[in-house]
Formats: sequence, C-alpha cells, structure tokens
Amino acid sequence: MTKLDQKIVKKRGKLAQKLFPDAVISESQWEILGQACMVSTRSVRLRQWPTRYGDMPSQEDMHDKIDLLAQRLDHLLTCLYAQGKQKLLVIFQGLDTSGKDGVSRSIMRGVHPMSLRMVSFKEPSPNELAHDFLWRVHPYVPGDGESVIFNRSYYDALINPITHNTIGEEWFEKQVAHINAFESLLIDSGTTILKIFLNISREEQARRMVERWESPYKRWKLTREDVHVTECYSLYSNAYERIIEHTFSMHAPWWIVPADHKGFRNMLTAEILVGTLERMGLSWPETDPEVLKSEFWKNSKYRTKT
Repeated sequence: MTKLDQKIVKKRGKLAQKLFPDAVISESQWEILGQACMVSTRSVRLRQWPTRYGDMPSQEDMHDKIDLLAQRLDHLLTCLYAQGKQKLLVIFQGLDTSGKDGVSRSIMRGVHPMSLRMVSFKEPSPNELAHDFLWRVHPYVPGDGESVIFNRSYYDALINPITHNTIGEEWFEKQVAHINAFESLLIDSGTTILKIFLNISREEQARRMVERWESPYKRWKLTREDVHVTECYSLYSNAYERIIEHTFSMHAPWWIVPADHKGFRNMLTAEILVGTLERMGLSWPETDPEVLKSEFWKNSKYRTKT
C-alpha cells in the first residue's frame, strides 16, 4: 500500500467515526461489503469472484431493503447537492447484459433529478475519434455538489483493442497511465470515484442474450458486437482483469459485484453507494444569516413546530 493509499484509508477511518446521522450501513456491514466486493490486490481473476451467492435474502426482503436504500440515497445525494463542495462519480462497467442499465434505473428511482444524472457512452463519433480518448468524457464529470453515473466510460477505449489484439504493451501502459492521472486529477479536485464492475457468468450472459432475441421489446438492443462478446467471453473477461489490475487504487477503488441475480446485484450496488456517501463527511449547510436575522417565521400561522 502506497503512502497516498495509507493517507486515504486513515482519512476514511476518521470520517467513519463521525457517520452522517442515521447511517444505514454500519461499520461492520461496511467491512463485510469491502471484504466481499472491493478489490484489494493487484492480482485479479474474475473466475475467482462469485457471480451469485447461494445464501441470499428473499425477494421480498431484497425489495424492502432496496426501498430503504433508495430513500437513504435520495437524502444523501440531496445533502451532497446542498453542501455544494464535494463531487461523486460512479462508473459502471461490465460485459454486455451484466445490467448496467438495470442497476442505474434501480439506483435513480426516487432520487431527485437535480442531485443525480446519468451519462451513457456509446460508440465514439468521428469528431470524438479525432481527439484523445478522454476528450469526450471530461465535459461530463461532476461539478461541485453533483453526482454523476457513467454507464460505460473511458475504459471501453481499452477493451476492444485488447480483445482484438491490435495494440502492444507500450500502448496499453500509456493509456493506463493517462487514466490513472485523469482520475488523480478528479480526486484532487474533490471528486470521490466509485468504480463498479458487474460480474456476470458465461451461462447467465448467454441466457440473457437469448431472452433479448426472443423479446421484440429487447431485440433492438442486440448488435453483432454483442454476439461477438458472448462468443469470446473469456477474451473480454481477461481484458477486464488486466484493466482492473492496472487501475486499482485505494483512492479510486474497484468493486466487483455479482450480477447473475438482478435483485441482489441492485441491492449490493445500492449498499456500496450509500455506504460510500455516508463516509464522505456530508453535512447540511448552515442557514443563511439573513434568513436567521429576519425571524419571519416566529409569528407565522403556518408554523407546525413550537
């Protein structure tokens, strides 16, 4: 662990001692989540990470927990927005059908639209290809008080070249260095970065691909590239392993979430997001002094509290 990593861990520990009031994710729960899902080593083998758990809560319990987390998430994101000092960037990556859209919808339900927005990155346009691969991303990173979800991101610029074996080691190392420097820049400007890889099994991915093909409401999503990903599951998994290993750090951690069960995937992701926000030292801003001075509410007939 580098000195910077040690500093980050120490800082998080201090913030954890002063949890935002009514914390939903306790310290013991946060520790268990970290042990289960957070990457803590530079040697990553996705086949050693579960894509589902045998012992899961009931569907009803998961639904209730997600509802509770959604309410808490709305509260925390609104506070971050009101405070206007910190920023949150959530990056979802994963093989096709792993649920990047689904988990984004689950997280965003019930959240005030001013406090969270999502950006989905498709195939780059000719204009975007004419620039460096980070050029199209930078305008969408969060500003003060903002929270942004990237549905896919700059990491996609590395996936296809790796799987198609069109690049050398020197090219890969340079791109990784650019990404790590870019994320360090965001962190230095007050951004908390949360990178989540949705880990789906080969069997479940194939089942969902067939489901898409059989449904006229989902068939439009399929492309030739999607079929290629299914046929070359191991190649794409190996590419992600390589990327995660080279872009892992304690200040921009990767979390690997089992994605075979949609409800459990959504619940775990919400827990990680809520737990992260609860450890960012959020607090509501002080009341405007001019409002306090006016004392306009003292004689108001609409007051509900004495």
